[in-house]
Amino acid sequence: MEKRLRSTVITESLWLLGLLVLAAVVEYSIIEIFDLHPVLNVKIQGFIGLLLIGYSIRMAARLWKSFKAQELDNTDK
Repeated sequence: MEKRLRSTVITESLWLLGLLVLAAVVEYSIIEIFDLHPVLNVKIQGFIGLLLIGYSIRMAARLWKSFKAQELDNTDK
């Protein structure tokens, strides 16, 4: 794996992990502080899930772009 591709994988993985941790902390804080109705808790969890799914799609697209760029660099050499 080329250094640039490895760097991209590590960066995107750290962003996803950070987003997941931040979402969990925010969700827990909202549930504990506001003591919401269970239906609202599920809606918050759904929103956070959609956020993570969206970022995962973005991450996959960036990794694919980085992989293709590396592949083009290798064919040029």
